[in-house]
Amino acid sequence: MPDAEGVQKGEPKILRWDGPVPLPPVPDTNYASFLLNIMLQHGEKLALVDARTGKYHTYGDIYRAVPRIKAGLAAAGVSQGDALLLMSSNHIDFPLVLLATVLAGAICVPVSPTLKPDELALLARASGARWAVAHESLAPVMQEAFGQLPPGTLRQLWVLGSAPRLPSLANLMRSGPSPDGHAQEMIDSRTTVALMMFSSGTTGPPKGVMLSHRNLLTSLLQNKYLKSLSPPGTPNVLESTLLVIPVFHTYGYIILVNTILMGGKAVMMARFSPERYFEAIQTHKVTFSPIVPHIAMYLAKTPLMSKYDTSSLLAFASGTSPLAPSTHVELMQKTGKGAGIGYGMTEACATIASNGGSLGFQLGSVGKLLPYYEGKVVDVETGQILGEGQEGEVCVRGPSIMLGYMGNPKATAEVLDAEGWLHTGDLGFFDQDNFIFLTDRIKDLMKVKGYQVAPSEIEKIVREVEGVADVTVVGVPDDRLGEAPRAWVVPAPGASLDPAHIQQHVAGVSL
Repeated sequence: MPDAEGVQKGEPKILRWDGPVPLPPVPDTNYASFLLNIMLQHGEKLALVDARTGKYHTYGDIYRAVPRIKAGLAAAGVSQGDALLLMSSNHIDFPLVLLATVLAGAICVPVSPTLKPDELALLARASGARWAVAHESLAPVMQEAFGQLPPGTLRQLWVLGSAPRLPSLANLMRSGPSPDGHAQEMIDSRTTVALMMFSSGTTGPPKGVMLSHRNLLTSLLQNKYLKSLSPPGTPNVLESTLLVIPVFHTYGYIILVNTILMGGKAVMMARFSPERYFEAIQTHKVTFSPIVPHIAMYLAKTPLMSKYDTSSLLAFASGTSPLAPSTHVELMQKTGKGAGIGYGMTEACATIASNGGSLGFQLGSVGKLLPYYEGKVVDVETGQILGEGQEGEVCVRGPSIMLGYMGNPKATAEVLDAEGWLHTGDLGFFDQDNFIFLTDRIKDLMKVKGYQVAPSEIEKIVREVEGVADVTVVGVPDDRLGEAPRAWVVPAPGASLDPAHIQQHVAGVSL
């Protein structure tokens, strides 16, 4: 950021991966076929386990089942380019459906199991989906959603489990594999959409992010390449991964795929429950636990952890939103485990930068740019490329960047420029070691007396007040100031806060 005199420092710079060996080229192939061939190398090792029931699939099970599901989809009429909605909490059959759909050259559209029928109907319409798979408990929601669309929109709904008068995944598999069940459909990996995941983008309502086979393959190779740089004998952190973060979300899905890549076991948990979380770590000898900030805050303070054997755990990772440095430190001190940070976007096919591991660590940073990416920070007003320590919008480019938003060229043009740069909408800067630090969201900036004010700066100051557990600051219209900051403060348990004291504290600090 600018120094105390406001003097800018650092020459304009493009950040690029600078690894010890060249990056392998991204193959032109079907993503699901590529992933299945990796699974074949893992034999009959455990791949997917349900944390609650103990049901499981081995890698061999998945390798044999996916072509059969693909054949069942084809027999039902699912064709290349068709979209299939997949609605479920974390379930061991979720990856099977996704891979079978993609292997067939169709588009898998994972959606949140918490959606209401009217919300789901909007996503079904936006994606153009004609087919659907839902967990047995969510079949009524799916039916009600498609009931809001023109008759005949939904060609068929299958369920994970069983539901009255609805075919199941088992019905799909009864068709048996076609003679070329593992064969990939002829596709152009650069332009063929494999997954469509919904994101609000840099702002606004959810949009269908079109991710190509090449986008997904790049993300896969990214992690395979990083693993190849590890010294011999380095423990496999992903040997047993506890997935309590949702795999319909890019963060959870990419962690799942990375676990598969490493031949690890993915322990699927439908929702976070403290006791079941620790029981799963103890029972399944979990080595890696990706989490989100609110779970990190809980783990940093709960006494429950001491009641379970968590000695197998090697590391945590946190993503989706910023993790306060104080919570980050507290989590590592409390557990004695490493805790990496990831920064990503659905539009970039997940992780853009990583803080921890072989890339090094800087507290408060989101890390260094991952392989296959270029990055830059640009002036918000002029678009000029900035240098070290200068705050601006973070932009990234590379073969994992989305094709665009489905049916929304205007929104696509707002975030993807003519040179292929994805404008993230995040404000930040990089230091002399190329660690990236995020400071705010562009859309969150307030104009107070004509000056740009970042809510995160005020939030940081308010959190210094004793008794404040959390705070959110937004700009509200003000006749005198243009915009004025308004804070919603959450007191810590048992704390009594005086608004006047908080205001005096903020007023006494120079922003």
